[in-house]
Amino acid sequence: MGQVQAPQDEPQGRSHSEFASQLVTPNALRAPGKAQHAVDKALKAVLHHDSQDAAKELERALAIYPDYATALTLRAILNMTRDPVTATTDLEHAIRADPTYGVAYAVLASIYNDSQQPANALVNANKALQFLPEAWPVHYETARALFCLHRNERALQEINEAIRGISRDANAGAGSRATVHYLRGIILINQHELSEARRELKEAIKEEPTGSLAQPSNQLLARLSSTENR
Repeated sequence: MGQVQAPQDEPQGRSHSEFASQLVTPNALRAPGKAQHAVDKALKAVLHHDSQDAAKELERALAIYPDYATALTLRAILNMTRDPVTATTDLEHAIRADPTYGVAYAVLASIYNDSQQPANALVNANKALQFLPEAWPVHYETARALFCLHRNERALQEINEAIRGISRDANAGAGSRATVHYLRGIILINQHELSEARRELKEAIKEEPTGSLAQPSNQLLARLSSTENR
């Protein structure tokens, strides 16, 4: 069938709940109480899909504590789709302020994957794994980078870890699960494991029948059927 391309990520559809364990870091603990309170309010606004209010609270936090890695990273997550350059600047600032904050590396890896810079994505994903070894989104970003670098066997190992992790995440949405299953499906296609690939693509459709990956999943299933019927 030829090389199938990795999907463009949809950060707004993915859960970042796995990163909660890193919300309390030495850098965060140095933040003044008012800055911490503003970040707490920003997190609540994000959960309620109120990005405008979240942005206002993050500006308040960063006015008080400009090196607040958590606030910088949250602001980058809000901006990464519409303004990846500014988001990257915030993430680089967060990493300088707190080199042990794995979330910043993970989000930076996602931005590099989206901009088709898999080598840079892999560097940052590997760094994130040092601090967030159990986080399924980090394994997902690692798999994306490896797949784009044509390192399919390693990519399959990483996406398998992502599948295991997301299955334990009660907060992961249908779009997140569909995205992970879809990526595993196209990796399996390129590994010529077509029966297993078919199951993954069907799972992606089942998770989100009207989502953005339903049509490409159906198209790939049709191509697989056409190939087998020749």
